Amino acid sequence: MSKFCKSIRIALLCGTLLLTAKACLGQTVADTLRLPQIEVTATRIQQPRKLQPVHVDVIDSARLSLAKNENIGQLLSMESALFIKSNGPGALSDASQQGLSPEQIQVLWNGIPINHPMLGETNLSQLPTDFFSGVQVSSGLPSSDFGGGLSGGLYLKSNFSKSNDLSISQSAGSFGRFHSGLQASAYENHWNVSLHSQYLNDENDYKFFNRADQQVERRQHNHQTQKNVMASAGYEDVKNQIKTTIWYDDSQNQLPGSVLSNSRQRQDDQTLRWLTRYQTNVGKAQITAKNYLDRVGLNYFEPSNNVQSYSTSRRWLASTNIRYPASRHVKIKGEIRGGLTGVQTNNYAGTKSRAHFSALVNPDISVLGNRLRIYPAVRLDSYSDFGNVISPSLGVNYALISNKLYFRGQLSRNFNPPTFNDLYWVPGGNPDLKPERSKNAQAGVVAVPSTGILHRVDVTGFYDRVHNGIRWYPNNKGTYTPSNIQDISSKGIKLNTVSNFQPGGGIYLQFRQTGIWNRAEITRQRFPGDQAVGKQMRYVPEWRYKAGLMVRKSFLSALAQYRWVGRRYVTESENISNSLDPYQKVNLSLQARQRWLGITFTGNLQVNNLLNANYEIIQWYAMPRRNFQFTLTAIYNF
Repeated sequence: MSKFCKSIRIALLCGTLLLTAKACLGQTVADTLRLPQIEVTATRIQQPRKLQPVHVDVIDSARLSLAKNENIGQLLSMESALFIKSNGPGALSDASQQGLSPEQIQVLWNGIPINHPMLGETNLSQLPTDFFSGVQVSSGLPSSDFGGGLSGGLYLKSNFSKSNDLSISQSAGSFGRFHSGLQASAYENHWNVSLHSQYLNDENDYKFFNRADQQVERRQHNHQTQKNVMASAGYEDVKNQIKTTIWYDDSQNQLPGSVLSNSRQRQDDQTLRWLTRYQTNVGKAQITAKNYLDRVGLNYFEPSNNVQSYSTSRRWLASTNIRYPASRHVKIKGEIRGGLTGVQTNNYAGTKSRAHFSALVNPDISVLGNRLRIYPAVRLDSYSDFGNVISPSLGVNYALISNKLYFRGQLSRNFNPPTFNDLYWVPGGNPDLKPERSKNAQAGVVAVPSTGILHRVDVTGFYDRVHNGIRWYPNNKGTYTPSNIQDISSKGIKLNTVSNFQPGGGIYLQFRQTGIWNRAEITRQRFPGDQAVGKQMRYVPEWRYKAGLMVRKSFLSALAQYRWVGRRYVTESENISNSLDPYQKVNLSLQARQRWLGITFTGNLQVNNLLNANYEIIQWYAMPRRNFQFTLTAIYNF
């Protein structure tokens, strides 16, 4: 598709959205259903979404309930602005945002970063959706908020409501899919305990169209088993809150490799996480302390090449956070955090460790009758292996029209630490690496109409400039080694709309859509004659569009999701002969809920790839054709 045609496509899209918005504003108040206020936790700014300095995607409980027994990668691929790079069911699934790599987005669980210290990324296929009460994505999350990351953050929240119930679910579907779930929660006299567990057994022997031999084949050596358990206990009164959560994951995956190979690889992952949080009030000050421990085992086997990789990483992190309202217009906030990470593996020369300390100050300031909000922040991170890093940011939000139209923007300087593999891998690791750095600017407007069915319109422009990017290249001895040689610019525009409508008869409709243009390029030669300068980066689609329509009536719900992804280049030459064709995908979810004999039964039917599209996200890793999953859940309240 020519650039002119692309421009016509986006112009038509924007025009359609603007006409829709104009028509929506003409509706009456009686036709409008307002969504409840959702607390934003993906940033450290405790303000409603409309008062944030950056855009935050929030996946609410209604949409989470329709994604029963999915993983976070599957959910985000259809429900967020993230581009999910998936190798197919049972294989690696990670996130890319604003054209940057999966190692450069920070994944947080209840405010704790959980990116793997060796790899720097998080495999989203190992995170079950049912384990999270909220999912939020912010492309503008600066390093000053939680430390590290160049392209924002993915925030996963496990903070379930206090209840007394028992839930059992069972899923069965295409490709030998078999998922079982058990959840229980009890609350009495300020005490709350809960249990979430899931067992997954998938053959993943799906049919696909093999472009290499132009025929339909069936995926082999792709079996996956996964066991997840999350247990928590907590106490809460007027002054104090304490909660401790243990999360255990055991995953065993066969890895078939690309459709061109006969490789028979295997990967075993075991993760144990333990988080304790205590919050209390001392006068006007609110103090929150966290203590976090984890142990992550990752073992990889490739018999054909006699590869046996064993690794165990351990991490301890402790933090103290304070919030103090100094006046009506100024809230003082800050955090002190320290931690220690160690890795043992047969791929390094001995045990490697990293000590880390950080201090953060990030006040909230409101002036001009609370119409202007200013969010300055500065963070100091000190690492034992590569020194100190200072990360400043400045965010603003200004009410152009009170309660209706807001301007917002943010400037930040960010960093991303080298991974343990970058520093210590044998052979090739480079202990002299510096952290990756970036400068980020975001600005946009958000409209929250008070009438009509249009609930929200959000336009955001962004620009990233990355310096000292880490990239592996062969040295003069032919050994691949990482260096700080990559400079990148990423710019783009995101347009989001949310519309709600109640036509009567107890029917509620919600329509969401997101259009994204993203141009990500290498800006400086990494070696003499580098032909990638000024070209779109590998696997970064320049154009994307997503839409979702949810319909609810009484005990019935339905969700139709559409995703279109533009052309992606598999080399850095931006050559159409080395590219993956655009594709579109449609998913459909149906849910029915009925109470019988004191038990609430819920049936979920999911139809994925409804149009039976042939597509690849990563070259030669074919995705499944049309497939189904049915889930039955029984909930007993006591």
